[in-house]
Amino acid sequence: MIRIAAVLLGLSIALTGCGGSGPGESKAQDGPEGCVTDYAEGRDYFPDKSTVDESELWDISYHDSYKTITLADTEKAGGDPLRYVLHQCGTPKPKATGDLSGALFVQVPVTKVSVTSFNALAMVDRLGKNDTVTGLSGQLLGSAKTDAWYAGVVEDAGNPMSIGEYTDLDREAVLGLRTQAILMSGFGEGFDDVSNARSADLPGVSVSNRMEEHALASAEWIKMVGAFYNAESAANAEFKTIKSKFDKVVSTVSGKIDGREAGYLCVSAERGCEFVYGHGKETLAGRLLTELGTGNVFARDNDGPNGRAYDYEEAIGSGADADFFVVYDPMKMTLAALDSDPRMKRFQPVEKGDFIAGVDKNFEECRAKTYLDVDVLVRDFAIGLAPDLFPGEKGTCFVRSS
Repeated sequence: MIRIAAVLLGLSIALTGCGGSGPGESKAQDGPEGCVTDYAEGRDYFPDKSTVDESELWDISYHDSYKTITLADTEKAGGDPLRYVLHQCGTPKPKATGDLSGALFVQVPVTKVSVTSFNALAMVDRLGKNDTVTGLSGQLLGSAKTDAWYAGVVEDAGNPMSIGEYTDLDREAVLGLRTQAILMSGFGEGFDDVSNARSADLPGVSVSNRMEEHALASAEWIKMVGAFYNAESAANAEFKTIKSKFDKVVSTVSGKIDGREAGYLCVSAERGCEFVYGHGKETLAGRLLTELGTGNVFARDNDGPNGRAYDYEEAIGSGADADFFVVYDPMKMTLAALDSDPRMKRFQPVEKGDFIAGVDKNFEECRAKTYLDVDVLVRDFAIGLAPDLFPGEKGTCFVRSS
C-alpha cells in the first residue's frame, strides 16, 4: 500500500509544468521553454503527430491545444479505459467533463517525471529525455550500482531521488518533486501498481507495452511516452527505424526454418522459476517465435500473456519435441541451473547445447530494452535458430554458451 503520511501539496501543483523547483531536481528546470505565450483558440499547437498502427492497447487523438491518450486498463479486465489529457503549457486546461471526466490531466511538455518501469526508462533514454527524470524506484536506482547503462541514465538525470517501490511509493517524495507523471509498468491482472497510485491521487501512467501480443506493438509505445514530451517526431523516427530492422530480419528468415520446435523459458530457481516457467504462443516472445516460423512446445493450455509454471513431469512432457530453447535467464545462472539438475538433460536442446541465454554483462540493460528494441530481440532469436543465415554475426542480448 502506498504510504500516505505526506505533506499535502495538492495534485494541481504536482502536475504543473511551469513552476518552481523542488528537492532532488534534475538538470531540467521549469520555465517558459515549450510553453505557449500567445494562445489563440482554434490554433493547432501540435504540428507533429503520431498515429497508432500496431498497438491494440492504446490510441491518441489531437484537439488543437490538448491531446487525449486512451488505453486499456491492463490491471482490470473489462474495466473502463484509462485516459490521459495532455494539455499544452500556456493554453487553457480543458474541462474535466464528458469523456474527460476522471482523466489524468498533465501539462506538456513534461519536465519532471518519475519512473518505476524499466521499459519506460528505456523509452525515455531513447528519446534523449533522461534529464527530466527526478525520481526513480529503488530497484532502478539499485541497478545503477551494477549496470553501466543504468548508471549512465542516472548520471544524465543529475540527482534523482528514490520514490519507493511499485505499490509502495513514497507519496511525500513524489509530490515534493512536483512530479508531473510517474511512468509505471502495467503488468496485467492481479497487479495494482497503477491503480494504487491513482487512488492516492498520484499521477500514475500505465506503460503496459509488455502486455502487447505483437513485438512491434510493444515497441510502438515509445510514441505514447513521446507524446508526454511533445516529442512525436523523434518517437515516430525511432519506431520507423526499429520496424525497418525488424522486418528485415523476418524477411531473411521467412520460410527457411519452418518446422523447428522452440520454447521460451526460465529455468533458474534464483529467479523464481523452480523447475521451468514457459511462455505460450500468446505471449510477445511466443508470437515472435511463431513469426519466425517455429512451433511452440509450451503452447498447449498456456494462453496467458505472461506464461506459466511447469512442474517436472509436465515440463518434460511438453518439451519432448523441442529442438531449440531461448532461456531468459543470464547465461551464468542458466548453466549453473542446468548443471545442478541432471533432469534438465532430458530436454534435447539442453543435451545438445542448442539454446541461447542472456548475455551476463549487459543482462539488466537488455531486460529494460528488449520490449522496445524488438529489432534486436528478433535478430538474437533468428541468429540462435539459424546461425547460417547470419554468418559471422553474434547476438546482442541472447547468445549461445559457446
